[in-house]
Amino acid sequence: MAALSRPVFLLVENSMHTAKSFPVALLAACSLLRAAPSSVTPAPVTILVDFEKPHSPVSVAAMRRELESLLTPVGLKIDLQIRSELKPSQEFADLVIFKMKGSCIMESLPIAALSDERGPLAMAYSSDGEVLHFGEVQCDRIRESLNRVVGRVPHDSRQSLLGRAIGLVIGHEVYHMIANSTKHTKHGVTKESLSARELLEGDLRLPDLARMALQEALASGRPPAASTSNGFF
Repeated sequence: MAALSRPVFLLVENSMHTAKSFPVALLAACSLLRAAPSSVTPAPVTILVDFEKPHSPVSVAAMRRELESLLTPVGLKIDLQIRSELKPSQEFADLVIFKMKGSCIMESLPIAALSDERGPLAMAYSSDGEVLHFGEVQCDRIRESLNRVVGRVPHDSRQSLLGRAIGLVIGHEVYHMIANSTKHTKHGVTKESLSARELLEGDLRLPDLARMALQEALASGRPPAASTSNGFF
């Protein structure tokens, strides 16, 4: 894909990684959600984030709020969990996992210190044409992108802005995973590319086409995921 000029930063899955020999336990844990009858509260979808570096509780709270705002209207009850805080015997019915790469703490950096921010903000993995419930989020790239447009704001506000942006990025990937689709929309959080300004303003929503794809996936009656513990890490 051709590189885009600033301030546009790619959020694409057209070059999704293919995992031909993905761990069996992880594949079992990440099978697609089943639909719940309209009169029954849907079972929670656990979004498990695995930070490789320290993170901000303020960012995590903002991430959770953004994900709930995006996905609750389509019938998904989001349960955001942090891997390092899990109990050894904790189990999940429906699970998606994100490896949080880089530093997920918003820091003030001079423009000269920032690297080239173009590239995917996140990615999902696929196997044999199926979009797996496993992906990565590039925190450094999201953070550097926001630093170019955020201006001077208080520390906690910066952490909240980063968490909201990460929530949007994860929401985009969750759409691909649950809808089992690599397609993008022309508008909203599921379009092919998002700018730093759009991530900063945080008013992106699921367009009708993405909403319909998610609801159709939930109504398809696919077999539920077996309850699994966090022992596959």
